[in-house]
Amino acid sequence: MFDKFIKIYERTIRKMWRVHAGGALRSLKGTLVETMAEEMVSLAWKNIGGKPSRIKINKTKYPISDDKGNVYKLSQDKQIYIDNKFALSIECKAYAEVAMYKRILVDALLLKKDFPKMKFCLFQLESMLGGDYSTVVDHPKGSPSVKALEYHFPNLDIEIITLLDGERNIKKEIHKRKFYKPLRPERLEYAVKYFENTLEEYL
Repeated sequence: MFDKFIKIYERTIRKMWRVHAGGALRSLKGTLVETMAEEMVSLAWKNIGGKPSRIKINKTKYPISDDKGNVYKLSQDKQIYIDNKFALSIECKAYAEVAMYKRILVDALLLKKDFPKMKFCLFQLESMLGGDYSTVVDHPKGSPSVKALEYHFPNLDIEIITLLDGERNIKKEIHKRKFYKPLRPERLEYAVKYFENTLEEYL
C-alpha cells in the first residue's frame, strides 16, 4: 500500500543529491511534503469508501479582520473539504521547530473562529520540536516546549505527523547522500490512519 509514497520520497531525495542551490532544495522538500500529504489524504478517503467527487483540496485564503476594516488573508498548505465543508487543515513543513509551531497555533486559532469543527494537522518531513516526535510514531509524550505552548490554546488539538525518524540535524542535512534517512512504512501507516479517522465522520 505504501510503496507509492516510498518511491516518491526516494525519487525526490535522489534529485536533491544533484542539487546545490538552497532555493531549489527548499522547493523540492516543500513540494515533496505537500505532495505526500495530498496523496495520503486522497488514499485515506478512498480507503474509507469516500466518493472522489465529494472531496476537494485547495488553498483558499480566508479574510481575518478587525473592527476597523483591516483585513489579513490566511490559508494553510492543504485545506480539505468534504461536500464543501472545511474538514481538515494541514500545514506542511520540511521541518518544524518550536517558534514555527507557535505561528501554526495562531493560524489555527484564527481559522477555528470561523470553522469551529475543523481539525488541524502539522505534517512534517523532519522534526525539530524535541520530545518523541522523531523517535516514536504515535509520540505519546510529545515535548515540553510544545505542551507549554498548547496549554495556552486549550481549544485547539493539532495532530503532529512526522515522516522521518531522528531529529533534524542542520549539520547532517538529508539532501546529502551520506545523511540519507529511510522512510518507514510504520510512519506512513500512522499518517493514513489519522486521515481516515478524521474524515470518517463525513461519510
